[in-house]
Amino acid sequence: MPKRISPAVLRTATRYGLKPFLGPPWPIAFQRAWLRLVAKVNSPSPHAEMERISMGGVRALVARPRGERPTQAMLYMHGGAYCIGGPSTHKGLVTHLAVAAGASVYVPDYRLAPEHPHPAALEDGLNAYRWMLDHQLSPRRISIAGDSAGGGLALATALAIRDEALPQPAAVVLISPWTDMSCNSASRAANAKIDPMIRTSWSKRCAALYLDGRPPDDPACSPLFADHKGLPPMLIQVGTDEVLIDDSTALANRCQAAGVDVTLQVFDDMWHVFQSSVGAMREADEAVAKIANFLRSRWS
Repeated sequence: MPKRISPAVLRTATRYGLKPFLGPPWPIAFQRAWLRLVAKVNSPSPHAEMERISMGGVRALVARPRGERPTQAMLYMHGGAYCIGGPSTHKGLVTHLAVAAGASVYVPDYRLAPEHPHPAALEDGLNAYRWMLDHQLSPRRISIAGDSAGGGLALATALAIRDEALPQPAAVVLISPWTDMSCNSASRAANAKIDPMIRTSWSKRCAALYLDGRPPDDPACSPLFADHKGLPPMLIQVGTDEVLIDDSTALANRCQAAGVDVTLQVFDDMWHVFQSSVGAMREADEAVAKIANFLRSRWS
């Protein structure tokens, strides 16, 4: 059994080792490099294997339980405010997800702003899903997932799949999703001091780079404001101590009103994407286990 680290230690490490270096005054290139460095502390599962592939022209990482080729699959969109991050920064989380769920987890290296503003990331996500269908993966055994901005992108991709009348996935899993790019929710102010990771100045800067002149309530960029009717069953996980909690609770309410089978799991005293500490923190292990249980109940 690997040694567990207390939430207090990990919270402090996040507050002082990550939060000050995300956003102004640091340039995007520095933020990308810093996140790659910090993410190395989130160790991949020793029970998983990884492979680099191309998904219809989109570079990607696929993680699987070691020695297995599961028929269950997850399309996972990494977080990073649409400007930083990539498959390499999420190896820890996605490999543990692969093992816990018994699935192949595909992580596309979608294009990032400012070099590639919207709709580049959404196009890449949709093309990756089409690739999965073209490679005979049953949509009834596919889930779409993501964290933070990747959660917003996963939801936007699910909406695009619905609107283009493609076969829908079995489920959607969103971890601390960023669904409202206006950055004006009440929790932005209420939790600004206790959130150990996200600064609203960072969110606003990255939103401007991704939107590239589009209104922040454009449903393709801020899927909170979309019509959610007809979406697959959805699981949303969020912590009480993050500025983005309203993005999750408001989404859950809107989805429920639209008739979507939505489950909202709120974790007390937890911060933004605390699940990335899976394998090192008990609370993260339990959250990932809940994701796996949800998926098993939806895959057919």
